[in-house]
Amino acid sequence: MVAAGRLTVVVGASQRLRDEAVAGLRSGWTGPVRRLVEPGEVEGLLIGLETPSLFGDSELLLVRADQRWLAKHQDRLLPHLAQPVVAGAMLLLVDQLDGRSALAKAAAKAGALVATDGPDDRSLPGWLALRLGAHPQGCTDLHRLTDILVRRIGNRPDALLAAIDLIALACLPGPLRQAEAEALVAGEAEQPLWELSGAVLEGRPADALRLLHAPQAAEPPQVLGALANEIRRLIACHDTKDDAEAARQAGVRAGGAFFHARRRAARWPRTALVRLLSGINQCQRQIRRGQDPLTALELLVLHAQRLAGPGRR
Repeated sequence: MVAAGRLTVVVGASQRLRDEAVAGLRSGWTGPVRRLVEPGEVEGLLIGLETPSLFGDSELLLVRADQRWLAKHQDRLLPHLAQPVVAGAMLLLVDQLDGRSALAKAAAKAGALVATDGPDDRSLPGWLALRLGAHPQGCTDLHRLTDILVRRIGNRPDALLAAIDLIALACLPGPLRQAEAEALVAGEAEQPLWELSGAVLEGRPADALRLLHAPQAAEPPQVLGALANEIRRLIACHDTKDDAEAARQAGVRAGGAFFHARRRAARWPRTALVRLLSGINQCQRQIRRGQDPLTALELLVLHAQRLAGPGRR
C-alpha cells in the first residue's frame, strides 16, 4: 500500500477525486477493507492499528468524517501519524481540513496528508482536456468536448467526470464524440444560448444555423439578447485587464466564465465587435418592421462570419 504510515489523511471536496486517491493508496493491500462513517467507538479501532489480530487479517479502515468528529477525536489520532504499519491502517477521508489544526500540521509534517483538490477556474480546461485525452475509449473533437463540458457544467469535478462517463457509455465502443456530448450534456433540444453565441463568435456558422433551427429553439429576441451580452463582455475584455472592472462594464459576474471570454476576445478586433453589436441593433429593428426573424438571424450569422474571417483577425 502506498501510504505514509498507519494513518493517512485524504482531504478534498470531490468524492470522485478522493476515491481515485484512495484507490492508489490502497493498492497492494491484501487484507480486508472496512468502510465506516464517523464511528462512535474509536479506541478499539486505533488499537487494531497497532496490534496484529489473533483472529484474522488486519483491516484497512476507510473512515469518512467531518470537522466536528475530527475535533472530538484529534488527540487520539495524532499519535498514529508517522508510525509504521504493523497491523491495520486507516485512511481518514474528509471534505475539508482546517490547516491551522494540530492534525493538519502533524499530518503535513509526517507526509501523511493527501490533498485531492480539483483544478481552479484557470487550469480547468487543461485538466479536463488531459482527462478526456487519456480516456481508454479515445476522444475525437478534444477541444470542442472540453469547451462544451466547461461551459455547460463549470468547475464541478464530480459532475464533469460523471458527464464523461455518460458520454462514454453513449459512444461505446467508439471514441468520445462531440455529437453525443451536445445531445447528452449541452441539451441541444433546449437550445442553450451560450452554445449558439459561441458558434457565432467562434466563426462556426454551420453550427449556429443548425442551433437556430433546432427543436424548441430559443425565440429570436432571446438569441439576440444573449449574443449582445456576450459581445459586451468581449468588448469589456478589450477595454480593461481587470476582471472586476470588465465585469462591471459588461454587467456580469466575474469568474471562470470571464477567463474564457478573454480567450475568445483575443480572436476579435474591438472594432469588429462594435460593428457586430451594431448589426444586432439593426437586426432587432428589421424584426420590429416585419422581417422574418429567422431570416434576419441567418443574415446576422453570415455578417458575423465575414467580420470574423481570416483577414479581420
